[in-house]
This record gives sequence, C-alpha cells and structure tokens, in this order.
Amino acid sequence: MHWAQFISFLRVIFTPLTLIYLSDWEHKEVFILVTVIVAGLTDFLDGYVARLEKKTSYLGAIHDFTADKLFVLSALLVFTVADKIPCWVTFVILYREIFVMGMRIYTSYNRVEIKASMLGKYKTAILFAGFIAMLINFDQYMLIIYVSLALTVISFFDYFMKFRQVVLAEK
Repeated sequence: MHWAQFISFLRVIFTPLTLIYLSDWEHKEVFILVTVIVAGLTDFLDGYVARLEKKTSYLGAIHDFTADKLFVLSALLVFTVADKIPCWVTFVILYREIFVMGMRIYTSYNRVEIKASMLGKYKTAILFAGFIAMLINFDQYMLIIYVSLALTVISFFDYFMKFRQVVLAEK
C-alpha cells in the first residue's frame, strides 16, 4: 500500500465515525467537524499524492471513488436522520451515486474507463463545504447543499452521455 492508497483508506476508517453525530456526546459537533474537514482534505490529497508519486492506477481510482461514496453517503444519511438535511436531497444524491457506479462498472466490463469529471469533483467539494457550514451553524448552509445537489444532477447527465457513447460504440 502506498501513501495515496493509505490516504484514501483513512476516509473508509472515518465513515463509521459519522454515527457519533447521532449520539448525546456534548463535543460531537466539533468532532464531526474535524472528521469532515480531514475527510475532505484526504479526498484532495490522495489524488495529488498519487500523481506526485506517479502511482496512479485504475484500482486506485476505484479505491478513491469508493472511499468518497462511503464517507459522503454515510454523512448524508446521518445528517438526514438528525433532521439537518432533507431526506429527498439525500435520496437524489444516493440514487445518482448508485446509477453512476453501475454505469462505471458496465463500461469497465467493456474495458472503458469513465473518469471522474470536474463537475463531480466540484459537487463533492461543495457538498463538503455544505457539511462544514452546517456544522459551524451557518444559517444558509442548505444553499450550499442545493448548489451541490444541482451539480449532482448535472454531473449525472455528463456521466450518462459518456456512458451512452460507450453503449452506442458497442453496436
């Protein structure tokens, strides 16, 4: 395991820690705030380190993608249960992630990689910013979440068009 993989793996370790937000612990918000910030930094750092060390790989990209989805979806579900994020927002993002994962699996079966787009990266970064805004009690945090939601939908169509090209090329 090289550094980039280890950094991605940290997000997997942080995933169950989001459940602490549902506890009665008096310091839970500060703990989750630090966890979200560190998870967001690892999301940026793992790819940067992999490129710097020239150790990028398809497996590493899948590892990063999976770690991102586990952490983000866990946080969304926890914040929804805590009544901080509307259920419908979480489900739109959840369904998008499932569909995109399915499209990426299908295309990889055909030896075609649909790489993460910049829209998807912005979506995730803005969602992390929305989580942070929520945790520091910024009143308008849902506006940030809604921007991420809009990018979620737009990036879905971007992935779908790339997926469509792969499927049409098969015929």
